[in-house]
Amino acid sequence: MRPFFLIAFCFLTVATNAQSLPFYDNFDDGDFNGWKVTDDVEPQSGPSEWVVENGVLVQKSNIWAYGPVELETKYHLGTHVSTGDKNWTDYSMNALVRSSDNDGVGLIFRYQDSENYYRILLMNDPAWSGRDSSGVPVNTPLQRIQKFIDGEPVILAENKVSQAYPSGFFALTADARGDTLKAYLNGVLILSAIDDEYDAGRIGLLSYANAGAYYDSVSVTSEPLVYDKPDESAIAYPVREFRAPYIQNPTQHSVEIAWRTTEASTGTVKYGTEKGVLNEEVVEPEARQKHHVRLDGLEVNTRYFYEVYSGQEQAAGEENFRTAPRHDATQFSFLVLGDSGVDTPTQWDVGRQMRHSMNESEVDFVVHLGDVHQGSGDYYDDIFFKPYRDIIKNVNVFTSLGNHDVITDNGGVYLDDFYLPHNNPDSTERYYSFRWANAYFIALDTNGDYAPGSPQHDFLIRALTDSLRTSATWTFIYAHHPPFSEHWTNYFGEKRVQDHLVPVYEAYDVDMVMNGHTHSYERGEKEHVHYLVSGGGGGGLDDFFIDYDHITFSDAVHHFTRIDVDDDELHVTAIDQQGQQVDRFTINKFTTVAVEEESGPAPDDFGLDPNYPNPFTDSTTIRYRIAQPARVQVKLFDLLGRKVATLVDRHQTPNTYTVTFDTARLASGTYVYTLTAGSFSQSRQLTVIK
Repeated sequence: MRPFFLIAFCFLTVATNAQSLPFYDNFDDGDFNGWKVTDDVEPQSGPSEWVVENGVLVQKSNIWAYGPVELETKYHLGTHVSTGDKNWTDYSMNALVRSSDNDGVGLIFRYQDSENYYRILLMNDPAWSGRDSSGVPVNTPLQRIQKFIDGEPVILAENKVSQAYPSGFFALTADARGDTLKAYLNGVLILSAIDDEYDAGRIGLLSYANAGAYYDSVSVTSEPLVYDKPDESAIAYPVREFRAPYIQNPTQHSVEIAWRTTEASTGTVKYGTEKGVLNEEVVEPEARQKHHVRLDGLEVNTRYFYEVYSGQEQAAGEENFRTAPRHDATQFSFLVLGDSGVDTPTQWDVGRQMRHSMNESEVDFVVHLGDVHQGSGDYYDDIFFKPYRDIIKNVNVFTSLGNHDVITDNGGVYLDDFYLPHNNPDSTERYYSFRWANAYFIALDTNGDYAPGSPQHDFLIRALTDSLRTSATWTFIYAHHPPFSEHWTNYFGEKRVQDHLVPVYEAYDVDMVMNGHTHSYERGEKEHVHYLVSGGGGGGLDDFFIDYDHITFSDAVHHFTRIDVDDDELHVTAIDQQGQQVDRFTINKFTTVAVEEESGPAPDDFGLDPNYPNPFTDSTTIRYRIAQPARVQVKLFDLLGRKVATLVDRHQTPNTYTVTFDTARLASGTYVYTLTAGSFSQSRQLTVIK
């Protein structure tokens, strides 16, 4: 890999231990002789591992300094290498840089010693960005020029950004002339500062908590020189093993089928609507390892059977999938999963229970709430494509980006492995929307920028006002980070989500928000928005931390969640790794349940009051009392005993409740409503007049 330059790079390569300018090291000799390795104070998870691989200097250890998080995020130290002449004064330092992690990389210049120097720091992980120059928590990726004086950092200039550095290789430049310090990214000025603490010094390369910091083509010139964007910025991820076929991106009239082979071959998908009769086929135009075939012209809501071939060899046996239903369909089911783990027995157990649930009653797809890879996000076969192989051969998993998924190349491997809708203005797969039957789904990337005015925030508003959404009965939003969380010590939920997204959820009457990140099961309702945390897919479980009034049930348990849509009702069931029911509740689209009495003694007995008003035309309210914790159901029946609606189906604590429901879909007549709570049951009648 070699860069383009804004100013011609016309001098010859100089040995790495030379002390005169110009200086250049491209590590093509296979070593980094002349560079000194320094692990910073109080190293954690070390030592460092600086090596030259394929002509590139790499630091491969997730080393970071200081134990307490408030110190770690103050200093952002780990390890660095240094070289050069202490008498170098005004110069441009350039390097090609890549991070396959999402933590700190950067350049050191005018280096005196390990505690005194200037540096450019780029940090992509908002969770570990610390505080800004005024002491306010950053909570976004950041770009900084800093100086260290006797080991203490001083922020000279900083940017709070949605992305501190791009995926793949990029060019980074530090230019120091007199008291003027400048930083360039891909040839564009991103930071500047005035400071005269150090007027000369050596150079260095840094790595903070980064298990994949890459450096190449390091140069120092006395003349102003700024590297432009490299001519090879994309990273090609290798095929490591055979990957069985998996369904992607189904619509009413198309589906995509992907698989991978260790040897390049021409892929073919044969398909048809009858089992064993596969009369149609699509052939790839060329031999490749990463196979991705789109089938078009399919019939809506139709089951198809298919076989996959790599060359003349059948890659897998006959399987099937179903296209998406019509938008006026009112019944479908999907599974919800988050935080899968890292190829543990628990993850496989949860996956088997998901398949068992699909066998008992068909599901249309799966929603994954992020951290598809609970580790570094660099290899998905062991932690996704194998554990869920019996699921993904028949249905698609609509994934979302978790913080672990973006660790490697800002989600580069994730984007290479999955073929998702890319209907946002940036035409990326990081956030998207789709319609399924009578429901509208929006996937967000809560690792990036979603503040008001950002492209993602604008996309969210447009999606919520789209006719496909406004004509739907249900609206689901899913992303990795929850706004509220009862589990995980010292984690209250994501403050940025609370500030920037929750007001949108409430203003636009979103029905359900689904998140992971916290390894638990939690559900509750706030301002008519139902919040579901389903992050128990396989990662280590989190401890209980804080009690939120609006979260009515939570448990640290490995699980998945099944959601069955039945017209204007949602039936939500959480199932653990042994197949046991953890929780079940029902949401009626046109029903509002409220606690009538926030304080005072609990009721002495159970009771169901007459609804008011009665008779009525548009809506009515039912009041009932719960004396002991119980699973509470309020159901509506016609006079023939047929269930018309489930108004309440949830565990409730002792209190007095009201349920108000809209009867726009009910015909005139008399109905029976029944309260069931434990062994208690009581019924009354109501009358609808149109």
